[in-house]
Amino acid sequence: MTPEKVISVIEMYEWKLREANIPKTRMDPRRTFASLDNDEILAHAHYLSDGAKQYAKEGRLRKMGSHLTAIQMCLSFAGWYALGDLMNHNKP
Repeated sequence: MTPEKVISVIEMYEWKLREANIPKTRMDPRRTFASLDNDEILAHAHYLSDGAKQYAKEGRLRKMGSHLTAIQMCLSFAGWYALGDLMNHNKP
């Protein structure tokens, strides 16, 4: 994915997270994802969005991809998207 495409996908997620009044909150790194509730998982996804967009703008593609993957996994864990949906978001 191009950095521009990643930014557009993340902005789509951010819009949905804002509409749901999900804050930007980093998860405690000592916790597991399994121990979080859906709101905490979504808040972490929202937290990661700024970093992912910044990495995209800087051309740091590996970090950008890692953050996008984490965001998408959080959205899937919280039940917002199925794997097929996320794969379609990643298409050019």
